[in-house]
Amino acid sequence: MKKIQLSAVVLIATLIMSGCNKKPEPKKEVKKTQISKPVVQKPSGMTLSQLNSGGVTKLVLKGPHKYRVGEPVRFIVDTKGQDGYLYILYLDNKGQVGKLYPNAKAPLSEIGGQYIFPRDFGGMSIIATKDCKTCAVENTSIYALLTKEPILDIDSIDKAKLLSIAPPPSNVKTKGLSMDLGDNSSTSNANVNVGVIQFTTE
Repeated sequence: MKKIQLSAVVLIATLIMSGCNKKPEPKKEVKKTQISKPVVQKPSGMTLSQLNSGGVTKLVLKGPHKYRVGEPVRFIVDTKGQDGYLYILYLDNKGQVGKLYPNAKAPLSEIGGQYIFPRDFGGMSIIATKDCKTCAVENTSIYALLTKEPILDIDSIDKAKLLSIAPPPSNVKTKGLSMDLGDNSSTSNANVNVGVIQFTTE
């Protein structure tokens, strides 16, 4: 009877000792999942500072060169077989530059061919006006720029930048009621085709 009790005590002591000597299991490393920032795609295109017409022009703008106050302004834009992103701007008598196309009704898209303004550009109504009431006439210039890529900062264009890209209307030969703007196919580093037409408001 005593032997059985002693054996039980030894067994319990052995279990306790083995439990004390048991090495703790190593902690499992929890891998932290890194949340990557979303990749922001930069818009592709070019800036005004990159534009170079090579000093010559190719687009053709045709239309009347005289208007009376209140008459609707209309003209034809011909890209002469070139495709690209077209911008139509005006430079008024005060030296202010405005954008006629693209606009809210006609967003920017890649085009090419012959188009009538304003019918093919959102149909906005543009009329001839005069800011100077005492002046006999006022001059307004319409510019067309055609590029292979969108111009990212077109909204910041001013008179100085416009005239650095496109020739002033005085350098363009007038043929009847249209402006024939030559050919820039010999200029290899040109990345913008330009057209310009000037009209007076009486």
